[in-house]
Amino acid sequence: MKFGIVTPLLNARATFTACAASVKLQEDGSNSFQIQHVVRESESSREKCDKIAQRFGCAYTCMPDTGLYDAIQSGLDEACASGAEILGWLNADEQYLPSALATIQKAFDNDPSLDLVFGNYLITDSSAQVLAARCEIPARLFLLRNGVNYILSCTTFFRKRVWEQHRPFDLSYRLLADKKFYLTAISSGITVRHIPAYLGAYGSTGHNESLSPIAADEQARLREETGAYSSSIARKAVRSLRCAEKLVRGCYGKKFINTILFDNDGTPHEFRGNAGTQWRWS
Repeated sequence: MKFGIVTPLLNARATFTACAASVKLQEDGSNSFQIQHVVRESESSREKCDKIAQRFGCAYTCMPDTGLYDAIQSGLDEACASGAEILGWLNADEQYLPSALATIQKAFDNDPSLDLVFGNYLITDSSAQVLAARCEIPARLFLLRNGVNYILSCTTFFRKRVWEQHRPFDLSYRLLADKKFYLTAISSGITVRHIPAYLGAYGSTGHNESLSPIAADEQARLREETGAYSSSIARKAVRSLRCAEKLVRGCYGKKFINTILFDNDGTPHEFRGNAGTQWRWS
């Protein structure tokens, strides 16, 4: 099995070393899979990451793009052309946790009909310190249409056929092209599974584009396009249903975490202890 992991870069020197180190960590010598880490850096980046990419053996290209998802889809196309069977993307402020890809390989090997897998994640600060441990629930169109996108890139992997059937991204969405891609793919009937394992870490830097003021406008447009409720009261009721399912599934409360994260300079450090599950995104 060959993984194709894409990382888009824009002024990302501060965090990319940790991201690349977390991908490299997956190659522990005991696994039977290959990894191609495709890096797409925007030509407009002020400080290029080519030397960092070279250090970690990435397939690096610096080129013009029209935004985040233009860079990602170019990288996904390259990964497919190189023979990658399982695809994903990892933003520069995110990390994979140890054995994440081994866990994903096992899931896909055990079920040839499985198309897309996602899991649980940690939220970390700008110094890669754990702020929260988030458990998720299975992907449900009703919840995704009317609420947040809880299929995070740092935990999500899909077969090459999913990308080939549903590419490209709708680049009219600057921030939510990934959510539209998932909604379109899931609506088509692909097989999706949530794995109750911690697979990645989402970096909450305080400057995440998902918190941009334009996000609300894109959310409203996507809701209209996908047939979600226009009423905020109705959407709050849906959110309550999601919270209720998380409660029943034991997603809340402190979780014991034993893992390795990377500092911004690529130095690994162990986190061993309890982490809460509550976190506010704004």
